[in-house]
Amino acid sequence: MNSYPHEFLAHPQPLMFVAGLNPISRERSVSSASTTSVSNRRPSVGASSLLEPTTVGNIALTTPITSPTPRNDSLPSPLDESVTSEEKKVEDEQKEQVEDVDERDKEFEELVYNLRGALTPMGGKGKVWLGQEGRKDFRIVLVDKGVRLPMRKINPSSSSTSQSQSSVADLPTSPHSPLSPLIPSSPLYPDGLIAPVWVRKHAELVPSVFVLFLRLYESKPIPSSDDPEVNAAEEAANKAMEKDQDDQLIREIGDRRRRLGERGIKLTVVLMASAATLDSPALDPRLSYLRRASALSAKASLFVLTPVPADQLPDFVQSLQDALYDSAMEYYSNHAKRVRKKRSRVPVSQNILSPTTAQGQGQGSRALGPQGWAVRYDWKAGWFAEVRGDFETARRHYEDCWNELAKMFSSTTTLPPRTKRWAEAKVLADCVAVRICKLLLYDDQGPRVLNPFFVHLKRFGDLSRGWGIGEETFEFWSWIARQYRIFAELLEMAQQSGLRIASLAPPTFPTAVAAAAPPPPDYYTTPISSGNPLQVLQQPAFYYYTAATCSIQRQLRYQEALAAENDALGSEAGSTSGYVSTAPGFANEKKVDHAALVIELFTKAYSLLKEQDHAQNRMALFVAFRIAEVYCQSAQYDLALRFFDRISQGFKRERWSPIVRQIRKLWYECAQQTGNVESAARLLVEMMSPDSGVEGEERAALQEDLLSLMKTTSPSSKEPIAVDLEGQSSLLNVQAGFWQSESTLSQSVPYQIILRCPGDVAIGDIQFSSLIISWSDNRDDTVINASEGSQEQIEFVKVEQNDENKAALEWGEEKTLVINGGIIGNVEGEVRISGLKLCLKQGSWDLQIQLNPDDLEEWMTPKGAIVPVQALSSSVDFILKSHDLDVEITHVPSAFVSEDVEIIIKVTNQDDREMVISLSVFLQPGDGDEDDGSTLTMDNQISPTLIKDIPLGKLSPSASTSKTIFLRAPMEGTKILDFSLQSTVKLPASRTVSPTSDDQVVERTEEITRTAVIPVLRPFEVKMAVKYSQKLEGTGGAGAGANAIVGILVEVPGPRAVRVEKIEMLDNDKNNEGGEEDVKLVSSSLVDDDVDTFPQDWDQSTSYALSAKFSLSSGLRGGTAGDPIKVPANLVFTWKSDSSKSSITTIHPIPPLFIESPRESYLIPTLHLPQPPTVKIHEPFDIHLNVLNTHPTSSATNVNIVGETKENFVWLGNRNIILSPPLKPGEARMMKFTLIPLSLSSSSDGWMEVPKISVFEGEGEDREEVSVKGGNVVLVRP
Repeated sequence: MNSYPHEFLAHPQPLMFVAGLNPISRERSVSSASTTSVSNRRPSVGASSLLEPTTVGNIALTTPITSPTPRNDSLPSPLDESVTSEEKKVEDEQKEQVEDVDERDKEFEELVYNLRGALTPMGGKGKVWLGQEGRKDFRIVLVDKGVRLPMRKINPSSSSTSQSQSSVADLPTSPHSPLSPLIPSSPLYPDGLIAPVWVRKHAELVPSVFVLFLRLYESKPIPSSDDPEVNAAEEAANKAMEKDQDDQLIREIGDRRRRLGERGIKLTVVLMASAATLDSPALDPRLSYLRRASALSAKASLFVLTPVPADQLPDFVQSLQDALYDSAMEYYSNHAKRVRKKRSRVPVSQNILSPTTAQGQGQGSRALGPQGWAVRYDWKAGWFAEVRGDFETARRHYEDCWNELAKMFSSTTTLPPRTKRWAEAKVLADCVAVRICKLLLYDDQGPRVLNPFFVHLKRFGDLSRGWGIGEETFEFWSWIARQYRIFAELLEMAQQSGLRIASLAPPTFPTAVAAAAPPPPDYYTTPISSGNPLQVLQQPAFYYYTAATCSIQRQLRYQEALAAENDALGSEAGSTSGYVSTAPGFANEKKVDHAALVIELFTKAYSLLKEQDHAQNRMALFVAFRIAEVYCQSAQYDLALRFFDRISQGFKRERWSPIVRQIRKLWYECAQQTGNVESAARLLVEMMSPDSGVEGEERAALQEDLLSLMKTTSPSSKEPIAVDLEGQSSLLNVQAGFWQSESTLSQSVPYQIILRCPGDVAIGDIQFSSLIISWSDNRDDTVINASEGSQEQIEFVKVEQNDENKAALEWGEEKTLVINGGIIGNVEGEVRISGLKLCLKQGSWDLQIQLNPDDLEEWMTPKGAIVPVQALSSSVDFILKSHDLDVEITHVPSAFVSEDVEIIIKVTNQDDREMVISLSVFLQPGDGDEDDGSTLTMDNQISPTLIKDIPLGKLSPSASTSKTIFLRAPMEGTKILDFSLQSTVKLPASRTVSPTSDDQVVERTEEITRTAVIPVLRPFEVKMAVKYSQKLEGTGGAGAGANAIVGILVEVPGPRAVRVEKIEMLDNDKNNEGGEEDVKLVSSSLVDDDVDTFPQDWDQSTSYALSAKFSLSSGLRGGTAGDPIKVPANLVFTWKSDSSKSSITTIHPIPPLFIESPRESYLIPTLHLPQPPTVKIHEPFDIHLNVLNTHPTSSATNVNIVGETKENFVWLGNRNIILSPPLKPGEARMMKFTLIPLSLSSSSDGWMEVPKISVFEGEGEDREEVSVKGGNVVLVRP
């Protein structure tokens, strides 16, 4: 953007002048120098224009005394400039007069210093782009109190000093701005449009608000005195001095307000006072008096500031800006109104009044026409709208300005090409287009910004061709490149402020010709799947790149013009006349460093692309190539070499073959120019490859160039020079592979390498010195040295690992070298051919060409190629032979609960190597992952789950060993045992691992796992049935209980037979000392001394039956007998299985015997009322309760009948009855109760409920209420 005036591009900000903050205060308060008067103060520079006009006549405040043309002496006076020697003397005198400065003065000096520090950064150079948060900030300029503002208007006749008397008479009579084209002294006279000085005037010289800092007078504290008259006199003197100082302050403020008001500039005064004064109650009346007396407005015109820390001043500055922002906007709005008013009066087709002498005599330029005035007013209106933040209005005014400029350029009469005004207008048009684009970006309308940009390019491109500045001139391309560059810079600034531009797929960079004539927005009349990238807003790097390509075209056109000039000077006529090119700007173009300009633009594009995602990084790589290309073309070969060396591998990895070919040619040229023989040799080899792009005789000559280079030069280092052909075709077509993909150690695996020279590669004259085969493991390289040439087209060579191998290492056209060999694996792992190096040694040269082999597709033999059944492999995996062990596990098909089951594991070594064997056994947990008490026993080790690493010793080949494990399970279920055998073989270490590891031994361990599943069953399946019978009353008395007969059937569920040695029925109540037995064993079918019956052998077909009789005592309630929890007896089996060594006892409990009472009572109580149910008051009547026991066998005991009390009735006799004796099964018993009604019913019908009779059965917790059936109401009559 430096190509254009900064004033035309910078974003306008409201201008604020701040005065009264001199670095060293010249006006101390009277408290420190009370005898100093105003007349003794040294006036500031230009202060005479701020005082009463006694010495300068009636010239206005803002009217400079010097020439009306704006010059440097009318600028705001800088406050930090050095003072003159005379001023220094005055300062020294003042320092001598005032030696002791009180603390308040020091505070104010520090305040002024901090204020300057806070305000100075806000007055820097204007920025082209302002962020959202900074567009309402003022541009604050520190000025002297006596600053002079530029003149507003002057009389045209007074500025015409060199005009004739008749010319002066023809000038306009009304005053105009000194910058108006109507003023002869104006730089725009007579037909200029707009000058940067106009923008500078409003952006830097004429403020919208003027802030004046002044020190409020503060009296010295009155010293204490015993004399009241003295104190009164001192106080009166202080008040008089304060009044005098305030009057002077009022005159100064009022004079400044009046003079600034002539320009519509708001004055704001900031009074600096101490904190003590701020707290004084007399301050508010004093400030009100100052404001009214100086005629300051009531809104934001007077502030008071006390000395505060520096970190609080930014808040004060911000509040000051907020308070004055509306006043500034009003100031610029008034300007805009005057501009719009003038714009409406611009005539459509006639010229403005101009000096008639110039027109009549044909001397000078014509006056500015209506279109020119419209351009001026549209620009001003847009600028004032932009400073107010009304970007939409500003953009419309700028568009009108651009359209008027385009109309003016359409006529060569209005703006003759290549004139000064033409150049000024062209610059203005470019800047207006930039401002339009910027305002669209301000509104976050990124895609829309392309429309005005390309319209500007196309319109003025067409105009340039009409002016004779077309694509054939460097001027045209200079202008196009400048437009794209400034557009890229604008987008970059917008992105830094938060504008988001979508990162699309990498676009195709446009050519310079396409960028110079972009299609209009409506070029594509129908939607298509792909479009011109110029129609989509791209990243700034895209436009930097486009600017660089246009700059290259500029350089080419300049070189053509320079060549034409040189040809003309070379001719006899040109050398005699001193030919000079007629192209405008050609002399300046000679001073331009075109290469540096292009590299700068490419570098900007490269830097921005590197920050993008991976897809854009590929484009960054291409831009880096363009930078290197420009370095090479501009003879900066060293820099080009460094670039090529850095980017070449990236292009090879990306397989960008066309660029690789260009890099190789340019790189070779740079290497030749710089004498870098290593790079030259490396590039010559690369150019011999098939896809290098070098063809014909040039390719055939490359081998001669390489051999000549190696004969005539020497490399700078003795280190081998590696040539890596990765990412491109190799010098030879190479295939390599192995006969098989897998092999055991110590076995040889054949491999084959085929090297064939392509028909389009010419290296027949090169005799290579050796071929090195590298392996992926640590084995030594296989070296094949060169031998005498062979005439055979296909040569077979057998290679041994440790022998000296030779072969003819020269390749004519289509010659093939087949290398056969074999490798033996000493350590396990994958082995592949990691690389092939062709070595070319001559003198001090040692070139090593890296060949990249492809996979072997067929196996070459002297009789022809064969394809084996198994696939050829690019690598071979050497593996160890697995350990050959036979594992046999022996155990019974099922186990019984609590039985020690014997499990035998037998291991046999069927390998030819001695092995060390260890065994681990794991018992898997049950379904609930709970320990059920199962155990494993082996070699005196007992574990519930795991027995680990039991050594089985060394096993020689064909030897066997066995181990016995015992399993005991206390519960039935399925037991799963995992057996893990670890076999270890000792192997000698490979000789290729380390030359010092010959005596070391490598151990290899393998694991074999087996699983055994053993179901655990109960030895006996016992089925029981119980039959209960009620005891008769005669045998046991009332509630004697019941008898239970238990029938038992015993079977063997498992497939194995068992020997039952004895069966016993043990009564559990025998151990109960004292107390009554609830359940008692009475008898069983087992005989205590039954020697003849047992032992017996039982199997799945055996069933054994027995029975037992138990006596059950009665419960707490009728019908209950026995115990629901207690086990009455145990059935004990003593047995052994056919594989057991000792007897096992198994206990089966007899289930609890209990007769539960019914949930609902077997009693049926029924209430019988008198029939009919009519009774008389105060006369007794009988009711009857019938209780029936419906139980078939049990008597009803503990039956209680209760009659409840009730109002209106009274019981006659006993109302609580206990049934005794108990009700026998099927017995019914009737009970009579007598009641007396005491009153009549409250209801009209006379019916009343009798008292409730409740029936309870049982005692304690077993007591339950039995519902009573029957009626419950009677009719009571008088």
